[in-house]
Order: sequence, then C-alpha cells, then structure tokens
Amino acid sequence: MRRSKADAEITRARILDSAGKLFAIQGITRTRLTDVAAEAGVTRGAIYWHFKDKEALIEAMMDSVGAPTDAALEALSNARKDEILSLNMLRDVIVDAFKRSNQQPALEQITRFVFRYSLCNESESLTNRINSDRKLAITRLQRFISNAQKAELIRADLSPECLAIHTHTHIIGLFHHHLSSPFPGLSAEYVATSLDLLFDGIKVKPCKP
Repeated sequence: MRRSKADAEITRARILDSAGKLFAIQGITRTRLTDVAAEAGVTRGAIYWHFKDKEALIEAMMDSVGAPTDAALEALSNARKDEILSLNMLRDVIVDAFKRSNQQPALEQITRFVFRYSLCNESESLTNRINSDRKLAITRLQRFISNAQKAELIRADLSPECLAIHTHTHIIGLFHHHLSSPFPGLSAEYVATSLDLLFDGIKVKPCKP
C-alpha cells in the first residue's frame, strides 16, 4: 500500500513537471491535457485520476510554484515585533520571488496566467482562487506591517491595511511591468531599489536634533 501511494506521488510529480515544461514552451491556453500526458509518459486516465480537469492541474501548479514565497511570507507575517530587524526582510522575500520567476519559465507562465485571469471571469473557480490568494497575501503583509509599526520601523499614522494594499499594489506593478517589457525586463537590482524607495516613504523618520 505504501509503495502504491509512493508511486502515485511520483506520477503526480511527473505530471506537474511535464505541465510546467509545456506551459513554459507552448503557453497555458495552448497546452492540452493530452499533451501533458504524452510528455509525462502516462495515460489521460492517469491525468484525470490526479486532477479532475485542466483547471485543477493549473491550481496545483500555482501551489507548487508559489510555495516558497507563500511559506516565506507566512513566516514573516508571524514574526514578533522584536524579531523584525528591518524592512529588508520583506524586500528580500520579494526579490527572491522575482529571481525565481526569471529562473523558472513555468513560474513566469503561471504569473502571466494569474495576471490575465485576475481581470476577467473566464473561469469562476480560478478567479475565486486568484482573488483568495490576493486577499491572503494582503493579510500577511498587513500582519507584518502591524508588527513593524509596533517595532517602530514604520509610520504609525497610516493603517496597516492601507499600507498592505499600497505595498501589494507596488509589488504587482513591478511584476506586471517586468512581464510586459521586452527581454530582459527589470533586473533584480532594480526591483530591490524600487522596494527600498517604497519603504523609505513609510519608514519612521529619525527625529531632527
């Protein structure tokens, strides 16, 4: 029984890897489940055993490629005020996500897909998933910002919710600009500098003598 479960996990991982490869080469909309099955060396039945449809496969891909950033943001959002040393902690998480998107073509395709579906209702389930992910990201940013305010790193005259939306919008804008620009787009150094400029505007200013 254990071996059967292990084999199933290996097959599922192979399907996800193959889907990622094809998404990067052909794009998401042009990739069919039959293409994924052929690339993975499995039957269409095997695909449907693990994923009820293409949307479920896409959601699983979103989970797999976003896991590192999600985990880092979750850990950061739960950091106590005495554990938050500077806003560089948040900057480094975002820059790392940006670097990974450049290094993994499948992740870039998923990011493009999310931007497309976030502005339309072609798929209700995927739109709901994207909206849920956005709310969760803003909630995590809000928790981090609230604790950073308690640590007196961020201005306290603005609400954490307002600052979280402001920060999230800036991050999304950077990714959108990068993906819509001719190759090579933005550099990781530019993204880091842009985030530093953003944070400089909300940091607690030192008292003048």
